[in-house]
Amino acid sequence: MPPEAVAGMDMSMLSQIPPEAVAEVDWANVPPDAMDAGIAAFQEALANGSSPAEAFDIAGSAADPYMPADMGDMTADMMQEMPPEAMGSMTAPMMEAMPPEAMAGMNAGMMEAMPPHAMAGMDAPMMEAMPPEAMAGMDAPMMAHMLPEAMGGMDAGMMEAMPPEAMAGMGPMHMEMCPPEAMAGMDSGMMEYCPDYAMAGMDAPMMEAMPPEAMAGMDAPMMAHMLPEAMGGMDAGMMEAMPPEAMAGMGPMHMEMCPPEAMAGMDSGMMEAMPPCACDGMNAMHMEMCPPAAMAGMDAPMMAHVPADASAGMTEAHLGFMPDGVTPMNADGSPMIQSAEMDGDGQLASGWGDGADTGGGLDGLAPIGDMAAPMDPLGDAMAGLGDPLAGSDPMGGAPAFDGAMAAMDNAAAVNMAEGMEAANVAAEADAAAASDAPADDAPTDDVV
Repeated sequence: MPPEAVAGMDMSMLSQIPPEAVAEVDWANVPPDAMDAGIAAFQEALANGSSPAEAFDIAGSAADPYMPADMGDMTADMMQEMPPEAMGSMTAPMMEAMPPEAMAGMNAGMMEAMPPHAMAGMDAPMMEAMPPEAMAGMDAPMMAHMLPEAMGGMDAGMMEAMPPEAMAGMGPMHMEMCPPEAMAGMDSGMMEYCPDYAMAGMDAPMMEAMPPEAMAGMDAPMMAHMLPEAMGGMDAGMMEAMPPEAMAGMGPMHMEMCPPEAMAGMDSGMMEAMPPCACDGMNAMHMEMCPPAAMAGMDAPMMAHVPADASAGMTEAHLGFMPDGVTPMNADGSPMIQSAEMDGDGQLASGWGDGADTGGGLDGLAPIGDMAAPMDPLGDAMAGLGDPLAGSDPMGGAPAFDGAMAAMDNAAAVNMAEGMEAANVAAEADAAAASDAPADDAPTDDVV
């Protein structure tokens, strides 16, 4: 017996305590809380007139709740009646010896009082039997000491009840052994505390079961550690909730394994943060599902990594948001040209035919020249003809007219606007040639 327990006792009193009762106690391994409770009860019993033998029994009863005793005999009721602080004396072997069903009596206070190293005795059936609310007493050191196999007993309720900071003790094996359905209890705070390397244990079913909003806790190192196969569980909502900077951890295999429909959650910020090499994993369906506005985050190095066949998924809307200097390529290696002039914001640029409200009109066309009369396509060409009544021949003696008509006929099949331009150019050239001939000596068919 410890000296403090027998303080004030003489040999006659000590002799009243049965030696076999004293010998049954493993004094060296009595938990401090049990020792304190036993000594206090022993001394109080003596003061109240109990014999030493009676006081010893009373002390034993007072210490029992704090004693692990034979853990194999524990039940849920016994566990529930145990003071939380009694768990402070638990060890891994004691935990290992406890029947799984006894864990049903655990609560958050008991879990909080348990030494981290005792968690090494936990297994999946024990974890499964534990009430979800007991997980509120978990912390990072306890998680780090827990065997990965024990994670097999986790469920969504337990995950949800666990403090976010407890996730800091997770490792890749813990993550790997966690049932996919348990991931439904994850949130962004828990994801944020999760070590980067723990993501190496993720798989597609786990990712699929996770609430989209939990992805807000992702970052680039976590993405880089995640196995590409895990991307198979992504969807548009999860992609949309993920911070843009997390995309910096993407690789080509991540992109390749990403379901095309998940790309609907992309935006320009996410595209901008993505490494160019990640584009190697894109295909036409990825590109097709990507919102056109996300293309504003593309740059030339990224486009250089986009496979040519992936560009087949691009639409006119995608091309409209493409920044200047970024040219997608067709499957045959030729540049992909927009069928309509775009100005980089997804809208048609203003131009001829847009009308005054868009800044268009005819301002961009070359001037046709001074017209002799409204809607007169010949303009100055007719102005140089002589007066028919004065003896000139308008059909046979006017080279400017003949040249203008020939140019108009050839150009009309192409475009009226181009024909008008060509007519004026030809008329001006013929008029210039005619003006170079001597006025008095020029031959004429006129009858004098």
